[in-house]
Amino acid sequence: MSNLITEIESGRDINSLSNSEMVTLSKDIRELLVEIVHANGDAGHLASSLGAVEITLALHRIFKTPKDKILWDVGHQAYVHKILTGRLNRMSTLRQEEGLSGFPDRRESDHDAFGVGHAGTALSASTGYVLGRDLQKQDYSVIAVVGDGALTAGMSFEALNHLGDIGGDVVVILNDNEMSISPNVGAMNRNVNRVRVSPAYRDFKVELKKFVTQLPAGDRLWDEWRRLKKVPRDLMVQSGFWDHLGFDYYGPIDGHDIEILESTLRSVKHFTGKPALIHALTKKGQGIQEAEADPVKSHSGTYWLKAPTSSEKKKKTYSEVFGDSIGKICENNEKVVVITPAMLEGSGLTGLKKQFPNRVIDVGIAEQHAVTTAAGLAASGMKPVVAIYSTFLQRGFDSVIHDVVVQGLPVIFAIDRAGLVGEDGRTHQGFADISYLRCLPDMVVAAPSDDEELSALLSLAVDYEGPMAIRYPRGAAATEISRSKNENLHIGKGTILRSGSDFALIGIGSVIPDCLEVAEEFAKRDLSIGVVNARFAKPLDKELITQIAKETKGIITVEDNSLIGGFGEGVLALLSDLRMGDKFLGSVGIPDMIVEHATQNQQKKICQIDTEGIIAQVERFIM
Repeated sequence: MSNLITEIESGRDINSLSNSEMVTLSKDIRELLVEIVHANGDAGHLASSLGAVEITLALHRIFKTPKDKILWDVGHQAYVHKILTGRLNRMSTLRQEEGLSGFPDRRESDHDAFGVGHAGTALSASTGYVLGRDLQKQDYSVIAVVGDGALTAGMSFEALNHLGDIGGDVVVILNDNEMSISPNVGAMNRNVNRVRVSPAYRDFKVELKKFVTQLPAGDRLWDEWRRLKKVPRDLMVQSGFWDHLGFDYYGPIDGHDIEILESTLRSVKHFTGKPALIHALTKKGQGIQEAEADPVKSHSGTYWLKAPTSSEKKKKTYSEVFGDSIGKICENNEKVVVITPAMLEGSGLTGLKKQFPNRVIDVGIAEQHAVTTAAGLAASGMKPVVAIYSTFLQRGFDSVIHDVVVQGLPVIFAIDRAGLVGEDGRTHQGFADISYLRCLPDMVVAAPSDDEELSALLSLAVDYEGPMAIRYPRGAAATEISRSKNENLHIGKGTILRSGSDFALIGIGSVIPDCLEVAEEFAKRDLSIGVVNARFAKPLDKELITQIAKETKGIITVEDNSLIGGFGEGVLALLSDLRMGDKFLGSVGIPDMIVEHATQNQQKKICQIDTEGIIAQVERFIM
């Protein structure tokens, strides 16, 4: 660790550093970020933080947290902020169990003004801070650091409109690196790109101001010029968009030049009564050659530093199985269209996008829009598949109800990262999708137990004439579990994987391999426990569940969803309606809690949905 970083950790004020020392500190911080992320097994959002080093340093030189409020959109870029706010000695615990969160977290530090994991929240939260500050007659600055990818989120537009309307005293930094996770799309991104172009205009404006203000009544002339300036400026940089929203626009400026950043921030800090937008051009992965070359891969870890650890063939992830399977379906069915909200890479769709550029549609960070666009496609006669993470589908819930379910449209939801997601932690857990989808009339909710079953369920969904959701977890896909190679799947039908005469585990989705291991363990104790793969949380296989209830002493359900409103509650309701409620012994699933960041295995252990935890709960239910 460099002397400068050590001095900052021990309390030296960064305002005492010279410009050359600030440049050195920026370089040292970048090297430290790579070291930290790599030491944590490449767990972390590296490239975004590398690109925001100078912005963060400038912010902390001009503003003073926690009094001043810095709100980070998404939070991927907040690692340097953590280093500068007393958490340097804990950065080695980043995204680990009981360690630092990978995102800003209000419980972690008073310097984190707002917790965040989803894009598009910072501007709305800043609006709330501005209103609360002014209503309480308090005095502090509010700064929102927003990536250009977040401007595709509908909430961002709503907040910009509101801030401009109320004349909110807020500073918005548009960190424009042309890169969210997937490359940014849409008219907003094209407009921002047009704003970049003209250093000649900026030089012209500086020289013009010097000349005009030296004339008699020069200040008044300059004010009139400012009123009329949108004409030549719009011709040159197209920044009139921000004027129309009620913002003072500054930029574009070099987001890696600390002096320029500081002087701009210092100027706008003292302007009141109108929101200011600083357009800073940055490079994702700045300063680290490999990260600059591949900002997509280095977004979530320094994969380019990883050496192969085994010659064993790498298992396909569920995302890759989905991408391969839906690709084969697209080849045979021209009506199938795939929609993703800025998650081409994460959802396994990059290859398919190259193969079918017009039938794989990235709508940007706009989940609600993705769902309703799919509804429109379905109404037009197409067969849309919305490839989306569980945690992000939550944002489109109204569209799922109003635009898909109410109209009975055949939209397929391919829900990735269902269940426990690991180091991304509390904002990204997919713990609720069964609960919030199972309550919707005519919605089919399914979960595969392995790779082949995911492929089979996708094929089934394409032929189904109604809304259907298929949820699957993060990580390597299980294999040879479902025994469905020669089986014709039907909506609402499960299968018996292991017969048992004493008790039965009825599981759904990723917990099935654990259920089979649990049954094996109890067999050693001379207890015969069957395992049923339910496949469907809705509709339930009434016939199969009734049969199992009659043939055993009792049923225990297992799922990687919240126990509240989940699969288990559905089975209990079914058995109660059949006056067989006494055969329901209990449910194993995610308890009523927000699960913190840790590895997936650690999270499963915490929730007692790993093999050991299921065994312990089964013992409690049956003994």
